[in-house]
Amino acid sequence: MSAVEEIERCLAQAIQQRTATEIIATMGTKVLTLQNFQQLIKKNNKNIINKEVEEYYYKILTDFDSRVGITQEIFEKMVENLPKPKRRQDVVMSLIEGIQSKKASLERIYKFFDYDGDGKMQLNEIKELLEYLYPEINEEDIKILMKNNNEVQFSFENIKTLLSFEQNMNAEIVIVKDENDISDSEDDDEYYDEYGMFKGNQEEYFDEYCFTEDSPFYQDFMNFKNLYFKLKESKTLFIDPDFKPDETSLGNVDEKFEWKKLTEIWKNAQIFQKDLYHSNNELGVHTLVSPRDIKQGLLGDCYFLSSLGSIASKYPDKIFDLFQTPIINSYGVYGVWLCIQGIWKLITLDDYVPIYNDQPAFSGSDSQEMWVILLEKAWAKIFGSYGNIISGDPREVIASITGGPTWCISSDESTFIERLKQIMNSYQNYIVCAGTYSDKPEYEKLGLVRNHAYSVLNFRTIKLPSKEEVQLIQLKNPYGNDQEWNGDWSDKSPLWTQELKDNVLQNQEEDGIFFMCIEDFRKHFENVFIGFCNPYFKFFQITIQCQKKKSAYILLNIKKDGDYYFSAYQKSQRMFKQQSKDLQQQYDYSEMRLILSRMNKNNSIQPLTYKTETDMSFNIYGRLQKGQYILQLKVNWIMEGWDQSDVPLVSYGEDTTEMKFCQKISNFQQASILFEAKEKRAEAKPLNPSHPELVVLKKKSQAYGYPYLYYQNLSKEKTFNFEILFEGDIKLKKPHSGNQVEIELKPGQDKLIVYKFMVKGAKMKYQIHKFKCGSVQ
Repeated sequence: MSAVEEIERCLAQAIQQRTATEIIATMGTKVLTLQNFQQLIKKNNKNIINKEVEEYYYKILTDFDSRVGITQEIFEKMVENLPKPKRRQDVVMSLIEGIQSKKASLERIYKFFDYDGDGKMQLNEIKELLEYLYPEINEEDIKILMKNNNEVQFSFENIKTLLSFEQNMNAEIVIVKDENDISDSEDDDEYYDEYGMFKGNQEEYFDEYCFTEDSPFYQDFMNFKNLYFKLKESKTLFIDPDFKPDETSLGNVDEKFEWKKLTEIWKNAQIFQKDLYHSNNELGVHTLVSPRDIKQGLLGDCYFLSSLGSIASKYPDKIFDLFQTPIINSYGVYGVWLCIQGIWKLITLDDYVPIYNDQPAFSGSDSQEMWVILLEKAWAKIFGSYGNIISGDPREVIASITGGPTWCISSDESTFIERLKQIMNSYQNYIVCAGTYSDKPEYEKLGLVRNHAYSVLNFRTIKLPSKEEVQLIQLKNPYGNDQEWNGDWSDKSPLWTQELKDNVLQNQEEDGIFFMCIEDFRKHFENVFIGFCNPYFKFFQITIQCQKKKSAYILLNIKKDGDYYFSAYQKSQRMFKQQSKDLQQQYDYSEMRLILSRMNKNNSIQPLTYKTETDMSFNIYGRLQKGQYILQLKVNWIMEGWDQSDVPLVSYGEDTTEMKFCQKISNFQQASILFEAKEKRAEAKPLNPSHPELVVLKKKSQAYGYPYLYYQNLSKEKTFNFEILFEGDIKLKKPHSGNQVEIELKPGQDKLIVYKFMVKGAKMKYQIHKFKCGSVQ
């Protein structure tokens, strides 16, 4: 029996015992998370491999296009294999659940969305209210809800009637238990708590979350597991031999610090702690990982901590899943996964940290949580010392935690507001940080910190009583204290009405979290750092050995239509901070170029997109259809003596991309530029007024940067022969050479001549000789 068949057998067995409604209700959640689903399957087969269950789970989410988990409706379709039409009552109950989850009453919610305050809501206002209560609602749901309802304007009473409010708010889900059903509470709760999180010991976690031998993570996992059991057998506390608690690991920091174990500093230390005060409506990992857990200390790594804050606010499960050891263990050994320059690695740590006043000196936690401190330590270990992680770029951190692509936009760009609004409108898949200017002395009066990175936690568009729209950005200072923005829309701003405070602001704690309007944001923040993260996208990586100034070609097999990113990485400058000063000063990033082309059925090469950058990493994006593609990678290594070096190449998209290195593809460049030229041939001009059928296009290749001449014979009965003589400091690219080219163009034929300038600022001239025009015999 295959893994899929066994999982479906377990589901069938589960559904015989309880209905879909009852199963989800017993989980204490509105949807089945991955942990819930694994728990459900393992109840019927404890030996099934978690990885197989995880793959099945994410395939279901992809098939049903769900971004929240397996809902009751999805679950019913899975087990019955027959799509059932959604009932009006299903929509109503989803809305009722939304009302119950909000802190405000239905009447207050109604008043908030009744923008003009006339007690009557238009249909567009109603839709916004419904989406607020039930974010997954769609047009079909609204049609079902509105069926047989002829109202054009809705009063509060109309809404209550529409939702059968009084009746449904008092309804409860009753779980009927079979008397013959053996109590499964011990079985269900053995490894999971009421939040759906694992609560067993580390040995049980190894069994619960393991890797198969064909996994690229298997060897790192087994090395760590073997180390753990070796420590257990010898009853030894772990002290990391590769990152000892000494001055070398501290590096170039301002003070000398002593080291101490976290479990000695904090009596109630845990990797993750539940924050129920700030997570009243959250379940699972959302109660364990929060931006509020992050407190910057005496180390200047705001770029790192602000990135953690942004990710924790959007994808807390990404943080949780980094930990091979999410539970305190007796041997003080911990494992953290990070994607270092495109390659996932398991970083082994002890729990010794530098201390100041008998507390962690660098990042800290008010709730004695270790996850931030351990991640910061892992980051320091990768680059040799804490001193080596002072100051940096949030993009490097975001990519190292998510494996996804990153980029940056500057607030002085003319399209900045437009681009930022695009991100705001589709914020679901973006992780955002922002950096202030370094030369603004007035920042202190405004509550901001100069040359400092902030987490972007949320975007909100609010409507004022005047019907004016205001776009707000919620940020967090990683210091997590009272140093907050004090201008318009800050915590104590008079612009907040009571309703906006209740529904948007919600708290006014001195926690570094504040709102700011988009106009002030542009004025005071210099750069916005963006990462794309889709939990359903597939990650795949290969390493390419790139020779200096020579192209590498990678064949891509796209098996599913969708969005795909391809990222190339070179060694981080931080990697050289432990080297000699000469090497530190010498190392810099080399220029890299990526060109993505499609292989058409007639074997022609169609360039789709390209990019050239000089940075640690960069990416190109394509909305691709199923088929064969070629990725051309070229690096002009500038380091003396570097004739070749490894470049990790990552695919991140709708499905796993098969990537295979191949030898040079003959005439690839010529074929690519020819396709470019054909795309632009409408711009071609007649070569000779007497023969308008013969046209020429003089352009520069956007993908390669080389200039070219493109000739085409548009006639159906003429043949043109001529000779081109070139002058200037140029070199013709293959297949041409020298300074002279003879051309014959029969009806419908074309010709491409590519060249490059040998001297900067050089010019090219050419003359046509021996021109002849004849008719086809």
